[in-house]
Parts: sequence; C-alpha cells; structure tokens
Amino acid sequence: MLRARLVALGSFAILCSAAFLGCGKSVPTEESKAKLPTIDVEEAALNGQGATFVKPIMDVWKEEFIERTAGKVKLNYTGTGSGAGVTQMTKKLADFGCSDNPMTSKQMAELPAGEAVVHIPLVIGAVVPVYNVPGVSEPLKFTGPLLVEIFTGRIAKWSDPRIKALNPTAALPDIAIQPVYRSDPSGTTFIFCDYLAKSDPDFKKTVGVSNAPTWPKGVGIAQNKSDGVAGHISRAEGSIGYIELTYALDSKDKLKFGTVRNKAGKDLLADFESITAAAAASLDQKQTQEPYSLHELAYNLTDAAGEKSYPIAGMSFAVLYKKQSGAKGKAIVSFLKWATGPEGQDLAKRRNYAPLPDSLRDKILKRLESVEIN
Repeated sequence: MLRARLVALGSFAILCSAAFLGCGKSVPTEESKAKLPTIDVEEAALNGQGATFVKPIMDVWKEEFIERTAGKVKLNYTGTGSGAGVTQMTKKLADFGCSDNPMTSKQMAELPAGEAVVHIPLVIGAVVPVYNVPGVSEPLKFTGPLLVEIFTGRIAKWSDPRIKALNPTAALPDIAIQPVYRSDPSGTTFIFCDYLAKSDPDFKKTVGVSNAPTWPKGVGIAQNKSDGVAGHISRAEGSIGYIELTYALDSKDKLKFGTVRNKAGKDLLADFESITAAAAASLDQKQTQEPYSLHELAYNLTDAAGEKSYPIAGMSFAVLYKKQSGAKGKAIVSFLKWATGPEGQDLAKRRNYAPLPDSLRDKILKRLESVEIN
C-alpha cells in the first residue's frame, strides 16, 4: 500500500537523516491507518499540474487522498513546471496549478475579467547546488557570489583559486565546469535566481529574477524539468546545477550537494532544521517586493536572517480560482485542507519537506474557507 511505498521512496533520507524526517516517528501501519476516518466528498475528477518542486509529495498526496475518499475523488498531478501550471490553470485547462513563485503582474493581467485567484502555501523546501566532480567526496562549500560566478561562466574550471579558497582540503580536478539550467519556465529557477540576485545586484540586471531568466549565451546547458537536470548531472562529469532537495536525496546515484553560506556567515547543508529556520525568520516579514506583495499568504524565504537559516529555501503554492463550482470545487478545497492539515503535512515531512507552521496553517484554513463554491 501507499505508506509502505513511502518507506521505500524515502529510505535513503530516513537512513541518512533521522532528525530531518522526525526522529522516533514510524510509518503508520495498516492497522493504524484503518482508524483514520474516510473523507466525505462527492465524486469528482481533479487535474492539477505545475511545479516539479512539489511533485514528490503530490505523488504521495494524490494516492493517499484517493484512498481516504474511498476512491470518490480521482486526482491527477503532472509536473509540467511552475510556468505551465499557472498558464493551464489560468486557461481553465487545469483545476489548480502549482508554482514555487507567486503569479506576477503580467500573469494576473491574463486572468478573465472579474476573476480572482487564491495562493495556498503547500510545503517549504530547499533548492540545493548539486554537482558531479570526480574525486571529491566531501560536501563542497559555496557562497552566493561564487555561485553567480560559476553560473555566469566567469569561473570556468573546478580548479579555480576562488573555489579552492573556500574548499582548501578538496581534491578539485582541473576540469571544465558545465552549469546546468532548467529549459522550462521553473519556480525552482525563480527561487535560485532570487537568491543569486540578493547576493550580486548585477545578476538581477543581467540574468534577471524570473522562472525563465536570460542565462549567458554559450555558457552551460539547459535541461527539461528537475528530473532532466538531475539526470544530466549524474552522467556528466564537471557539471553543476540546482534542484529541489528531495530530488537530490531520491536520486539513484545519490547526487552530491554542497553547503551554501547564509547571511550570518554560516555554511549550511539544506536539512529539516535549516529550512524550518529560514521559514521562521521570514513568515512575519512584510512582503514589499513583487510578486510576493501581490498575494495574501505569499512569502519569500531566500537569504533569510539567522545563523541556522538555509539561504535558498522556498515555498510551493497551489493556485486556483477563488470562484469554484459544484462537486469539483468542493473536492479541490477538501484536498487542499487535508494536504495542508496535520496528516498531509506529516506526510510532507516524511518526503523531506519542512511542514507548514501551525500559525500559517490556521491562516490557510481561513483562506480556503473564503473560496466561493456555487
């Protein structure tokens, strides 16, 4: 069954990071699962698509929710990338979209007249720099400025003195660096570029902060979706890219990912504690920059204050029309209430995401209750 599959899917992370997944918690047995009440909904078929950032937990949620509704709700989710998810939701070709960056002013202008959307935080995760550098076993250290130099091609070899200065004990080979980017409009890219722009103001002017930035011509290679980036890096020596933490932990080849120096000067690996710390430092901050300032419950988590905060943390959102109809609308709201509630967030934690704080979950519940169902 699904919970047994969860053990297999997350076994690497469970073995290597018990604290990350909640030490002392075991996967519920079929007996304990049988005690959970069936979620009472009308029959409906739901289609969601978008962010690959959230796809690993969506794959779990959709199967579990189908079971919890006794099969009344048929739920499908396709990881097409944040940009495609929002576009399909806007055109009403998907019942909801998922995105790691809130809708921009341009995207909002494309909504039908009189329509409004709701952004629902789903999970908190991290974007990590993953690399394939032969002969290097220890996690490499990176800073924001160093990542800017690497991804814009100003540092071209792993033996560069600027990398060595941060990693004096690493046996860095004299081989070319190949940056790997997302080819599709990607919320993971947005989070990564947002952090790099905070590290280097010129980056914002030249590459830009968006889900489809203008990377330097002739530098690196583009790959489709997180799976494409991860797969290419696992095969290509000298490559480096960025993916959501869960993909790195799930990779068959156990992709190596490095530390990133935060605002307090601490070199941190992404893990449950450091992602949670970034969220705790950010959720009470007034959002003054677009696109976060355009939406209720939209938070920017990159480059957060605090010694324990991982600097490339991010949040994935479900985006849906505020006006819904019939059984389908009720099912969407029911699913999102369940996914952002205690049970859904416990499953998210087991898939290496930081669960949403209780205070935020209370706000999410009120926001979902504001959805108008005709």
